[in-house]
Amino acid sequence: MSEGILKYKDPTLSPEERAEDLLSRMSLEEKLGQIQGGNPIAMSIEELGKEYPHGVGEVSFLIAGRLESKEQVAKTVRELQDKIMALSEHNIPAIFHIETLCGGMMPEATNFPSAIGQASTWNPELQKEMTNVIREQLRAVGITQAFAPVLDISRDSRMGRQNESYGEDPTLAAAMGTAYVKGMQDDSNMKTGVMATAKHFLGYMDSQGGIHAASCDIPERPLREIYAKPFQAAISQAGLKSVMNS
Repeated sequence: MSEGILKYKDPTLSPEERAEDLLSRMSLEEKLGQIQGGNPIAMSIEELGKEYPHGVGEVSFLIAGRLESKEQVAKTVRELQDKIMALSEHNIPAIFHIETLCGGMMPEATNFPSAIGQASTWNPELQKEMTNVIREQLRAVGITQAFAPVLDISRDSRMGRQNESYGEDPTLAAAMGTAYVKGMQDDSNMKTGVMATAKHFLGYMDSQGGIHAASCDIPERPLREIYAKPFQAAISQAGLKSVMNS
């Protein structure tokens, strides 16, 4: 450890050592702040301090889609991050996330086909190339979590979000989804990667009547062998960092 530097600020130590030291110093209020998420669409930067007086762990940056340029996105991320770190007693930055299924949901980002179109290429290497592009564009503006890939198996065309899936085949979805995660997370090099978020766990698109958020009645065997297969592959083969519950 470098002399005079607090452990949690010392880049020569492991993330586990730094996190353990930081947690030992945080108040209960600051820890609670870290498990909350803020949405800038619903509040101004000034109101952020009233709602989250000890900082916030996550920012749902859907407001990016309403901004006019990539420069404005980067500027807004910086302003929000500065405010959040100032509120935190230990200057903890927040994780910013946006939707990334077809590219970053922000101005001037590259747009790609929907996931069902991506799946029709049957080309995991091309999928990884695509997510390399998305990852670099997100990192350039300060966003470090991606809300994709969608690993739902979709076999009912009444489901309105079927185009977000890789289709009906669990092996194809596993291959495409794993390639997506590898490209987004830069093969688990989180200094340059972006945290991928697989969704929706589990069986979401096998809902009754194809209705969004309706209940799913799936026997255990197909649940494990069909619907869980892409998630298992992304976790075991690509080191998937986060999962969104159904």
